[in-house]
Amino acid sequence: MGNTAPETYVTLAGNHVRAAHALRDDLLAVLFPYSGALPSELLQSRVRMKIKDLTCSIEQALMRHDEEQSNSWAILSESGLLREKALIEFALARLAEESLSASLRLADGAAPLSQLPALLLGHENVRIADMARSLLHAAQVSENNSQLLHHRLDSEQLHQTCWRVAAALIEGGVVQSDSITEAVHSMLGLHDGGLNPLTTARKIVFFLGFEYRAELNDPRRAGLHLFVANLGREYDLDDDFILRLIGGHHPAPLLLLLKGLGIATDTALAIVQALKGKEALDTFPNLGSDYASLDSFDARAAILSWREEAAA
Repeated sequence: MGNTAPETYVTLAGNHVRAAHALRDDLLAVLFPYSGALPSELLQSRVRMKIKDLTCSIEQALMRHDEEQSNSWAILSESGLLREKALIEFALARLAEESLSASLRLADGAAPLSQLPALLLGHENVRIADMARSLLHAAQVSENNSQLLHHRLDSEQLHQTCWRVAAALIEGGVVQSDSITEAVHSMLGLHDGGLNPLTTARKIVFFLGFEYRAELNDPRRAGLHLFVANLGREYDLDDDFILRLIGGHHPAPLLLLLKGLGIATDTALAIVQALKGKEALDTFPNLGSDYASLDSFDARAAILSWREEAAA
């Protein structure tokens, strides 16, 4: 062993054991992907950057600075502490949300000022008007300020990720344990779920009457967040799960969700184009006939099976 202390070898051996397990898991995921298709390098890179943005936003909040350089990212990513299914799902949902929002902004007849959130500002129910104002603010913040990305996490995931960032900052010698512990408690106590547009959208959908059903069923009229929240209420599905489904390459999940609502074929195709671009209709030229042949009952039964699979 030379001059190397025995405990050093114990540490090194432990590191290699963990690396061996990680290599096994990585190879399994690459050689036998559950989805049947490997994620592209571009998607892998974008997911990685989104998780990095998330840890950066937590670090900025804890340290109370706006530096773009992260002191915790290297330690967390190399240690595998960010290899969490929930964080991957969070990143995928945010990427889908960004893509869908960008497509919707370019869609004909989808002007933000004519969409439901803006129209509800003048609602006779003050509570609904206030929530609409909160939704517009949250959507604006979410779109333009990556430093507040951590507000999109649920409380449990935020708690877990915060403490991991704090541990990495202590490990890297950036902060002292006492000061960062106080900062974490303060941050968790001040966590504002109102900055999550989907949370606010869910509340609005709950209070809106049946007379708004037509608007809520069409993202060009409801806006993306109210549309997704309405689908979540209709099918009892998680909002981020819906975003990932309708943000994927194939429009089939979106078509089933629309068919279950009884949306007419022409309207359904217009919604697909608004959310996924005209390329979706060009890539799948038989969408109209395929959608018309779908049975609404079968569509809802299939969606119920998704919910059961997610629960399992």
